[in-house]
Amino acid sequence: MKRKREMEGKSEIRSAIEELSMLVKAQPATVGDSNLDDAPIPTKPFLHVCTLILQVLDKIGPTMAVLRQDIHQNIQRLENLCESDPTKYLNLIEILKKEESEGNARKGSSCSKALLWLTR
Repeated sequence: MKRKREMEGKSEIRSAIEELSMLVKAQPATVGDSNLDDAPIPTKPFLHVCTLILQVLDKIGPTMAVLRQDIHQNIQRLENLCESDPTKYLNLIEILKKEESEGNARKGSSCSKALLWLTR
């Protein structure tokens, strides 16, 4: 019975990792690209990938609880802003531009900081 649970856990982690790797294989912008600053990064797929990372952390166990909570708060911050105007915040660049123009990008509770930590 214990072996069956271990196998199920490993297969769930493996499937989450496989789904993550499929989502990450989006076409990246290259450094030489002149439109690098305006390259759209879709908000919803990015947040979906972050949610999958939470599922992997859940499978690892309670030792990752603090990290999981931090990631979850950052996801929530971005989701809340995205839901406030879904058409405007279809990509993460728009969120960054908004906060930069308002002067809020460097504040601790900003979506810019949340995005920074999620990408790390």
